[in-house]
This record gives sequence, C-alpha cells and structure tokens, in this order.
Amino acid sequence: DHGFSTSPRVAGSMVLLYDSQQAEQLEPGQKPAHERMIAVDAKTGADLWETPLKATRTNYGLPAVYQSPSGLVQVIGAGTGNGIFGIDAKTGEKLWEVPVLDKRSVGSPLIVGDLAIATCGSGGGGNILVAVKIPNTAGEAAKEAFRIDRAASYVPTCAVDGDYLMMIADNGIVSRVHLPDGAVVWSKRLGGNFGASPIIVGDKLLVITLEGVATVLASSNEYRELGRIDLGGSVGASPAVGGGKLLIRIGDELVCLPLDKAT
Repeated sequence: DHGFSTSPRVAGSMVLLYDSQQAEQLEPGQKPAHERMIAVDAKTGADLWETPLKATRTNYGLPAVYQSPSGLVQVIGAGTGNGIFGIDAKTGEKLWEVPVLDKRSVGSPLIVGDLAIATCGSGGGGNILVAVKIPNTAGEAAKEAFRIDRAASYVPTCAVDGDYLMMIADNGIVSRVHLPDGAVVWSKRLGGNFGASPIIVGDKLLVITLEGVATVLASSNEYRELGRIDLGGSVGASPAVGGGKLLIRIGDELVCLPLDKAT
C-alpha cells in the first residue's frame, strides 16, 4: 500500500478532507483504520462535521462539490467501499451512494453537468470509468449513467473540455469521450506510461509520460498530434496553469514556462 497521500480541498468557507484508510490486505497484527469525510472551518479550523465511511482500500481522489438546481450542495466522493457517494455539505449527512467501484480509486471525481464521474483500477488492469447521475434533492436516488471499461485511466484524473472528457490511460491510450452519453469519439495509443493528469490549455490537450515525454494534441473530435518533446527528466506530478504560465515538475526541478512559448 502507498499510505495516506491525498490533499485537502477548499470549498467556500470549508476545507474538506477525504480521510481514506486501508482495511484490507493488512500486515499481521495491523488493525483496520476508520475512514471518514471531514469538513472544518476554513478560517478557524473548527470541526464542522465528520461522516463515517466504509474502509476497504485506500483511495486518493479529492472530493468535488456540486450544487443541484434545488439548491442542495453536495460533497461528492469516490472510493472502493462506498462507490460514488454524495454528502450534504451543510450537515455532513450521507445522502446516497452507488457501489460501482470495485477497485482502488486514485483519480479525483469530476462533476460535469449533473454527472459525477470517477475511475478505479489497479496496476494489473481492470480499470473502469463510471458516471452517475447526481440526485437533485435529498430524497432522490442516484443512478449509473454509463461506464467505460476499455482504456480507462487509473492514476490520472480526466480533463473536461465542454461536453467532452479527455482521458489518458496509464498505459498510454488517450481517448475523447462525449458527454452525457459516454460515447467514445476516438481512442489512440500514444505509448509510454502515465501518472500525471492531462490538462486542457485553450484548444489543446497536454499529456506527459512518467518518462518525461510531453505530447500536445488538438482537443477536437478529430485526432491530431500537434507536437512531441522530451523534457529531459521524469514527470509524475500533474502540470498546472496559472497567471499565463505553465508549471511542470521535471525530476527535482519546478519549471515555469510562458504559455505562448509552451504552446
């Protein structure tokens, strides 16, 4: 097991933390830990609520936040023990869960329209992507909308481009998926191994292998490779964009590039 290595998420006046813990495949004498979703006040750190969850395998995705048309604000999480689930952001009450994830969830869940999208998998394969329709009110049930069980990502989080999802599988297959029906528009093998998440920059998709090979693709319904370059070092962390700059950790260095130069 990789241990605990997730990050908190700021959501308005709250800080959320998915405290996912291992309860299976333990060493002799180890006791299973307690899994929970925690919310604290962003200014004071005071506890707001804590929701117990079923622990199985450690999961690593950051929770998402969704406000339904009814005004209900939900914290959306994804994990092996609870599948894709929703929690009332005000009270901490778990409202629903759909047990659709049979393996560890590493990538973060995404919200696109009224869909919650999450992935799960393993180093040995069997990866899937599942989309669930989020209930509008507390009394409604969530329902699976679609799933993809070929060339789904495990570690990388997908990128959203309008009505499309850009997905890179850990083994180098990149796919464009139409939402909300889950139809695969195209799927191509780039090669290499991936851990960093893809990002959308304008009308382009940037993906970087663990070996440090960066590829820029057109984020369009026609597959087009626009460029490829070896960055000269390993890349495991996801690149980030901000202030007109592209930030990439290459080996032990953090590199900052102007977007006009980078693209």
